[in-house]
Amino acid sequence: MAWLQYRGRLALALIMLMISAFRACAAELPNPFPPGEVSVSTLANGLRLVVKEDHALPVVALAVAVRSGSAAEMQAPGRAHLLEHLVFQGTKRFPAPLQAQQALEQAGGISDAVTSRDAIRFQAAIASAQAELLTRVLYDVVMAPLLTDDRFEQERPVVLAEIQREDDDPIVTAIAGAYRVSYRSHPYRYSPSGSIQDLLRMTAADVRAFHQRWFSSKNISLVFVGDITAARAKEIVAGNFGLVKPVPLPERPPAEITSFATPARHHTPTALPSTCQAMAFSAPASADFTRMVATDALLTLLVDGPDALLSAWYAGRGLSPARFGGEFVSARAPGRLILWADTPAGQAVPVRDATLALLRRIYVGDVDDEALELARRRLATSFVLENETYSQQAATLAFYESLGGAHLASRYIPALEALTFAQVCDAAPTDLLGWVTVGTRPEGGM
Repeated sequence: MAWLQYRGRLALALIMLMISAFRACAAELPNPFPPGEVSVSTLANGLRLVVKEDHALPVVALAVAVRSGSAAEMQAPGRAHLLEHLVFQGTKRFPAPLQAQQALEQAGGISDAVTSRDAIRFQAAIASAQAELLTRVLYDVVMAPLLTDDRFEQERPVVLAEIQREDDDPIVTAIAGAYRVSYRSHPYRYSPSGSIQDLLRMTAADVRAFHQRWFSSKNISLVFVGDITAARAKEIVAGNFGLVKPVPLPERPPAEITSFATPARHHTPTALPSTCQAMAFSAPASADFTRMVATDALLTLLVDGPDALLSAWYAGRGLSPARFGGEFVSARAPGRLILWADTPAGQAVPVRDATLALLRRIYVGDVDDEALELARRRLATSFVLENETYSQQAATLAFYESLGGAHLASRYIPALEALTFAQVCDAAPTDLLGWVTVGTRPEGGM
């Protein structure tokens, strides 16, 4: 989805119930981010401060978005991800491992962190009376981690095990391969987690260099959601994040316009009796916002719910994938729409060809407009449901900060409601950039 790093799935019965209620009353779903309720300002040091007030509960969530994730790494992929782990293993004010996290937990708070291609996000929520503690702890985590050699060596096996778990999943492996072969040089081709080989070559000095290079006030957004005013948020960050120096940032890698005469092809043989495949297609950058939302709607139309188009399309052609799905993670630079399937080896090529045929039919408008409308409403419902809590809203606003600005979150529901049939059809890609298979080699094909 455009608002999260990965596509979330809610209880189908709840989604369908809300869609039915939505249709019955013919009312618009509420926008979780009304434009007038999200304030954005820039501090003197260049740091962006985003505040969404909501005093219904005495709770406040804070998300700190550093607008450089794994895609900031032209060499040594994986530094951003390892840094995300290391910051909780000791800071200047909280030198013991997990001490900063425990300081929040002892005050009733919860914390989390995630690395994507475009950002690293550190996040916590706590009672609003403890907003100053929340900000102080996250400041220390983000700006004053120790990043010592010994902590690096202790944490590296944890991250290696995490990567190994991903590598053990053939679908995850196929999707990662689809990114890798469909970009020639842009660092989006690398997994945000990094690879085992890259991590074994990495040093603590590499991680410290990444932190020094990218953790500048001009590259950080603070997002407060909940029981706090913009004035109060500005007051409590003045003595910590407000003092961060605006270090000049390196140039980001240029966007890559990939075009292949034939799709890039890769196969990873394993003992798996079936074939897992991932197909990579071009997808828009966040600057093309309407097309980005249209791609979200397209993916929902293809793979979500019992009426997903690919389900009926495969069945009508005698194809029976054990599972199938898709991924579209909105990105600052041109991204990828990934469609994947786990099939009997003999069906891998027919499933690929059937998928391409359906996309081409959608592109020329040969799709039922009622199915498209249902997909659009399901997507709107999911957006509302997945932004119910202050923490979820802070994560969404921080996510959009990494793509170009929190105002994009306010535009999502209006853009979805205004989306036309033609715009969704036009978002359907017809050229396959990369095809990756894992398991039994498929018969025939490229």
